[in-house]
Amino acid sequence: MRIAVASGKGGTGKTTVAVNLAVFNSVDLFDLDVEEPNDHIFIKGEKKERIAYRKVPKVKENCNACGVCKDVCQYSAIYVIDKAYPLPELCHSCGACIYLCPEKTMEELDYETGRIITVEGSVGINLTYGELKIGEASPVFLIKQVKELAGKEAIFDSPPGAACPMVESVSDADFVILVAEPTPFGLHDLKIAAEVVSDLGRKFGVVINKHGLPFHGVEEYCREEGIEILGKIPFSKEIAEKYSKGELLYDMRGFFVNIYEAIA
Repeated sequence: MRIAVASGKGGTGKTTVAVNLAVFNSVDLFDLDVEEPNDHIFIKGEKKERIAYRKVPKVKENCNACGVCKDVCQYSAIYVIDKAYPLPELCHSCGACIYLCPEKTMEELDYETGRIITVEGSVGINLTYGELKIGEASPVFLIKQVKELAGKEAIFDSPPGAACPMVESVSDADFVILVAEPTPFGLHDLKIAAEVVSDLGRKFGVVINKHGLPFHGVEEYCREEGIEILGKIPFSKEIAEKYSKGELLYDMRGFFVNIYEAIA
């Protein structure tokens, strides 16, 4: 079973849920927030890393500057003067320019998109995460490569928000946990995230973090929409202190075991 932990905004407690859910249920963890991974703060151990690549076009010398590649590129990643000049930072690696080039003067070239790091954790699970290369326009390609290393049992710590990186992270999950905080902003972004996950046809439930704040809109929304609340993490200074030190929530072990068993 693959479970993706997502949220409509940052700072809701997504990493708290993902890390503790993985450790206390002995499931390998994959941090897909490749622009700012932080699960390695909690999962320490020996690291192994490799360079990740994606395919970009390379123009041969016999290009006649016909401009077909420029016309078919949907991302303005090619300009033409005396020949075609691809811009790998903007390229989305779709391959259309290479496939449709009438003179076949383009070929594929490996382009570094970031690094993939695996941590053999001291807490009984392995962590795999990506670090996006500075200047890369899209993290989606690296997210896909990190996901390819996951087995049938995995926890995905998804990027925040509801844009393409989050969509890629949850698209083939068996279940999605949406973490929300009980604030007006939290409710607003939960509604967006829930709509996205519903459109993708994924089963999902909600974990409320910082429960106890004087706002009940999230619970009312879930009740009205028939969305299951899987659990509530209290608004606690002690929990915040443990998070700031990179510590796991051992005293809440049963809470995360129960959530996993309920989803299963």
